[in-house]
Amino acid sequence: MNKKTRLKLIISLSSVGALALGVFGFIYFSYLHHYKGKDVHYDWKETDPFDINSLPKVEKKSGEEFRILNFADIQICDLENMFNRDKVHKEMTYLVEQTKPHLITLTGDQTWSNENRYSLMNIISWLDDYKIPYAPIYGNHDFGNEGHVAVATPNYCCDLYENGKYSLFKRGPTNIDSLGNYAIRVMEDNKTYSLLYMVDSGVNEKVNDQQISYFKWIANGVKEVEGSLPKSFAFMHKPLPEYINAYYAYQSGVPGVEKRGEMYHYYYLGGSQQNGFFDFAQSINIDNIVAGHQHGNCFSIKYNGVWLTSSLKTGEFGGTIDNEEVYLSGATLFKLNNQSSELENIFVKKGQF
Repeated sequence: MNKKTRLKLIISLSSVGALALGVFGFIYFSYLHHYKGKDVHYDWKETDPFDINSLPKVEKKSGEEFRILNFADIQICDLENMFNRDKVHKEMTYLVEQTKPHLITLTGDQTWSNENRYSLMNIISWLDDYKIPYAPIYGNHDFGNEGHVAVATPNYCCDLYENGKYSLFKRGPTNIDSLGNYAIRVMEDNKTYSLLYMVDSGVNEKVNDQQISYFKWIANGVKEVEGSLPKSFAFMHKPLPEYINAYYAYQSGVPGVEKRGEMYHYYYLGGSQQNGFFDFAQSINIDNIVAGHQHGNCFSIKYNGVWLTSSLKTGEFGGTIDNEEVYLSGATLFKLNNQSSELENIFVKKGQF
C-alpha cells in the first residue's frame, strides 16, 4: 500500500469514526442520557377532600419579623458554568449570612441548560448546608433550553427537591400540566399567618385555568378550617401582564400606584399572557406577587392593592440602563410582621466573588 492510498484510508476511517461518534452522541444525549425519576401520578379534582395538614409549613415566632430571601434565576449548568459555579455559591452564602432569613424561596431557572443534573444537586446541597427551609419553583430553563429535554427530567428534579433535607417542595398534581404547584403555611401561634402560593409558570406562557382552580381549592380549604384568609404571597417565574400596567402607571404618576426599593428596567416587561390570575389573586387576599425571569428588571410596585415585585437576579448580570453601566446581582428580601411586608434588595458588587 503506497503512501497516498494509506492517507486516503486513514481519512476515510477517521470520517467514519467521527460520524459514528456523532451518531452515538446524538442518540446518547437525546434518548439515553436521562434521569427519569419516579413516575408519580396524582390526578387532582376540585371535589377532592382538603387536608390543611398536608400543606408544608414553617414557623414564625410570635410578634417577631419573618424574613424571606428570594433567589431568582441562578442559572448554572453542568458544562458552561463549570468554572464560575464557586462564585455563585459564594454569592448565595454571602446573601444568606447578610440577611439571616427564616425561609429561602427560589423563583425558577435554578439551572438553564440540558446538562442540569449536577448543577441542581449542587444547589440543593448548598441550600441544605444553610440549614434553613427553602421552597423552589420551576422556570422555563430548569428542564433544558428546548422544552423537557434535559438530563434531569421534571420527575427527577422533583425527586431531588423532595429529598432535600430542608426542602419544603411538594410535587403538585400531575394532571394540571406542571409539577411544581404547591402552597406553604407560615405559622404563628398555631394559625396560618400567611400562605405562600408556589406557582409553576415555568415553560408555560400563562398560569392555566387548572392551576387557578387548584389554588382556589387550597384557599377555600384554609378559609373553611380557619374562618378567614391571611394576606399572602404568590411566587412564580414569569411575571404577569399587570407588571407592564403597573410600571407605566407608576411612571405616569397614577394616584395610588407607588414603589418601594430600587427601580431598574432593563428587559422587556412582558411575561405570561393574560390569564386572570391577577384578579384571582386579589380575590384570595394575595397582596404580594413575586416573579423572576427578566434578570435586569428589579422593582416593586403597588398596583390595585397588590405589590408586584420583579426580583433581583442572583448571579452575574450587567447592562446599560439609561446610558449608565449597572451591575444587578444579589437577592430580594421580604420582611413580614404585623400583617404588612417590607422589601430590601441586597446587591453584590461586580468582582466581589
